[in-house]
Amino acid sequence: MGSNKGEVAEVVTPKFELPNKKVYVQFIKRRMGMASGDHITEDHVISGGMLLNSTRRYTLPLKRNGSLANILSKEQKDFLEKRTGLNLSIYDSFWNDYVVTLRKTNNPLDLSDPMDYISYLILLSLTDKIAPTWAERGNKLSYEFVIVEEGAELKEIKRKYDSKKDAYKLYGKIEDDRDKLLGVLKLLTNKPFSKGSEMDWIQTEVENHVDQSPSNFVAVMKDSALVTKLLIHEAVDLGVVVKKSNKYITADGLELCDADETPTFSNAVRFLDNDKNQEVRSLVEAKMNNAK
Repeated sequence: MGSNKGEVAEVVTPKFELPNKKVYVQFIKRRMGMASGDHITEDHVISGGMLLNSTRRYTLPLKRNGSLANILSKEQKDFLEKRTGLNLSIYDSFWNDYVVTLRKTNNPLDLSDPMDYISYLILLSLTDKIAPTWAERGNKLSYEFVIVEEGAELKEIKRKYDSKKDAYKLYGKIEDDRDKLLGVLKLLTNKPFSKGSEMDWIQTEVENHVDQSPSNFVAVMKDSALVTKLLIHEAVDLGVVVKKSNKYITADGLELCDADETPTFSNAVRFLDNDKNQEVRSLVEAKMNNAK
């Protein structure tokens, strides 16, 4: 038999299930207060700002009106009450009494365990104290612990390794080019450098950026406007373009920008990259060649 016309299909809501995964809650070490001295090594009893055997206790946060925050959906509440036999109403004394205790060493949580899952939700609700992921641990200075999924640190290490590998490949393309090295160094630091600087010193400075801030170096090197940015810096060094009060003007008085703009560095780059201004660019390049 066919179905009745106009019959509304039943919407099936997936039942709540506990996640089948494990996380651990890691203390975020910071050099501050008594733990800020150089004599405080990684294995020191107070390294990172917390005593080795001490604990920190966390409870459900309060809302602005002073009542406890409700962190459970109806589906979560019903499921957890059946599994634990607890009364998880926000008005029950359970929430006033339940404490999540964290130690300085890693604190494992099995999210397939009802009580660990409740602890996990409480920690997630403490948005000023607990970083929700490894990648976000540096977003707030107020973070004390971070929730880490298995393998998260290894993924970040690999990402950093890949970024550094990419940076060194790009560095190899300009390693022996003094002008490009100086230009890139200026873009990385926004500081002027003498063209008379020793090549070894220039290379070392750029290599420090490659090693310590590879993603920044890669961003500079892969910038589609890199050639134009290097051109402007070299034109300033040669006196073909004058930089005054962060305005870029050719030596004969032409502002490197459109009529309704100020000749800032970014506007100068955009101006010289514009197809309609290639005659000006060619003139700047010719004067640079004569000045070398």
